[in-house]
Amino acid sequence: MQDANPALFAFVKLVVTDIEAATKFFVDGFGMTHADTVDTPAFREHMMTGKTGSATIVLFHWKDGREIELGNGWGPVGMITRDLDRDLKRVIAAGASQKGETVSFGPARIAFVLAPEGHEIEMMQMGSS
Repeated sequence: MQDANPALFAFVKLVVTDIEAATKFFVDGFGMTHADTVDTPAFREHMMTGKTGSATIVLFHWKDGREIELGNGWGPVGMITRDLDRDLKRVIAAGASQKGETVSFGPARIAFVLAPEGHEIEMMQMGSS
C-alpha cells in the first residue's frame, strides 16, 4: 500500500557564477519571478518561481568567488517533505544512501541522500510535522 503523502518534488538548484545575470535571464527569458532571497556570509540564493504549482529554480552563488567547473554547475534535486524521518527511511529502503547527518537550518530540517546512481537529493522538512 502506497503512502498518500509521499515526498513532493519542489525545486532544482543551479550553481551560478553571476547570480544577478542569471536572475535576469530567468525573469526575462522565462517570465519567472524572483520570489525570495537567502543571503548568508558564505552564499546567496535567489528563489525563482513560475506559475502556481510549478517547481522552483534556486540560483545558488558562492560568495568566495570559487570557480565553477564545467559539469558541476548544478546542485541537488530538491524534495519537500512533511515528515523527513519517514521519507528518509523510505528512500534508503529504495536504495539511496544518506550523505552526512540530518541538520537543522532555522525551522527547517535537511538531509542529503545519494540515489543509487549517485545523484544528490536534498530533502527538506520546512517545520515540525
